Amino acid sequence: MKIGIAGIGGIGSNVARILAQAGVNRIKLVDFDRVESVNLDRQFYTQNQVGEKKTGALKENLLQIHPGMTIETVEKRIRPGDSSLLFNDCGIVVEGFDNKELKKMIVEELSSQKTALVSASGIAGKDLTSVKTKKMGTCHIVGDFSSDQEAYALFPPKIAMIAAMMSKIVLDRGSDGAGVTRVLPKGIYGILGEKFSNGQTNVQVARQMVDAGVAILQYREKLTRKSRRQIYEECLEIRKITADAGVLFIVNDFLDVAVMVNADGVHQGQGDLPVKAVRKMAPDLMIGCSTHSPDQARSAVEDGADYIGAGPIFTTQTKEDVCDAVGLEYLDHVVSTHNIPFVAIGGIKRHNLKTVLSRGAQTVCLVTEIIGAPDIKKRIQEIKQILGEPI
Repeated sequence: MKIGIAGIGGIGSNVARILAQAGVNRIKLVDFDRVESVNLDRQFYTQNQVGEKKTGALKENLLQIHPGMTIETVEKRIRPGDSSLLFNDCGIVVEGFDNKELKKMIVEELSSQKTALVSASGIAGKDLTSVKTKKMGTCHIVGDFSSDQEAYALFPPKIAMIAAMMSKIVLDRGSDGAGVTRVLPKGIYGILGEKFSNGQTNVQVARQMVDAGVAILQYREKLTRKSRRQIYEECLEIRKITADAGVLFIVNDFLDVAVMVNADGVHQGQGDLPVKAVRKMAPDLMIGCSTHSPDQARSAVEDGADYIGAGPIFTTQTKEDVCDAVGLEYLDHVVSTHNIPFVAIGGIKRHNLKTVLSRGAQTVCLVTEIIGAPDIKKRIQEIKQILGEPI
């Protein structure tokens, strides 16, 4: 998920800093102002950056913390009507304006688009005890809701406290029951499919895979094999299994089912709904996108996918509509060109897994190698040994 920050002064720059320290991978900074020495007591800039554009200076500082972070900068004074266009590729937006009219404008515009927003109200003065959080629709607001900057001086510890609370809201949307885990875990990305499961049900296999310690579990079935009702009921049960174990749960293709069962994310193929459309319909979901070429990878990144599938690396028959193998060359391209998290997929087995890992893959998907194994737990242990993970 890309996180947007509108206004990068005391609140905005410190929220960006905390998100970088927390390992957030993608962020968009929008501001038109320059760094001033009088604000250095509460803004995340340095004396030698005075006079520089805030967007460039903050990007430099964030990359010192998190070198792998993808940071988009927009030097622009936001006008009425701009917000929905500027942040249409962001899953959540942080508002850091000083101006009351700008605050009101962005809240109204993004609320009408059902975009999640974290805002601040009442950040002046030294009283820290009255700071609290309110939720209004898709907007979370942090502050004391009364102190005015015209009446009270700004107190750096209070600014830092409010920025930390706002950051927690952003991060919590990626970890609690109301949101999703936005970071793609390293390790085994498991995929379910009864066609290859030796007579076992998806629920039976899911329980074994979760117990054996997969990092992610994706539900992948076709309407030619199961009714939508059956798919929903299975996903509901698998959601409980994965939630109890803290395992990321992704639903392939069926966006409505993913939302109804409170899955962590949805995975889209090239013939499925576009990432941008899914983001508008379900801003809280993690969105993955299968890619088979450099152009598709670039489009997925630009459209705001949280991660991509890179493959099929080798020839595979686990999907009826699978394309030709793209080879290790495409994996090399993804590793060298994009910072976006990815899962290597397609024809990966124990005998070629080390080769895939040697090319930079950290999250890997082995489908029939796991769900078709006579002993799923033992097979996952064997794969974990190759990955160098504890069993």
